Amino acid sequence: MKSLTPLLLAMAIAALTLTACGEKQTDAAATPNETGKSGQAVAPNSPPTATQDAQAANGEHLGKAIHDANCISCHDAGVYTRADRKMTDFNMLAAQVRRCDANLGTKLFDDDIEKVTEYLNDTYYKFPKS
Repeated sequence: MKSLTPLLLAMAIAALTLTACGEKQTDAAATPNETGKSGQAVAPNSPPTATQDAQAANGEHLGKAIHDANCISCHDAGVYTRADRKMTDFNMLAAQVRRCDANLGTKLFDDDIEKVTEYLNDTYYKFPKS
């Protein structure tokens, strides 16, 4: 029983961390395959890889791979497309991406946070950048 205690504690902390990020979308408005997940894992705090450079050359948004590797663990595209979404402008969206990064402890670089924010804005929100 002693060996299970650290495991249970780690699981409890992980569960609390994931619920703190934001609203988890329970209805399956879009699955990761529907959101266009490329299957390429991107390590947080990593410089662009050859794959990311190729994705950019193919017209895929630079923030998409970072988003898919880090953000869809909490919610799917339904959060961005729902009728009563909470974001009302670009600055609010940028602040939320930063909060999610802090809550998950991913420690993304500022450039990566900006890429994710721009990806979400370009793909879903279409807010004017201020």
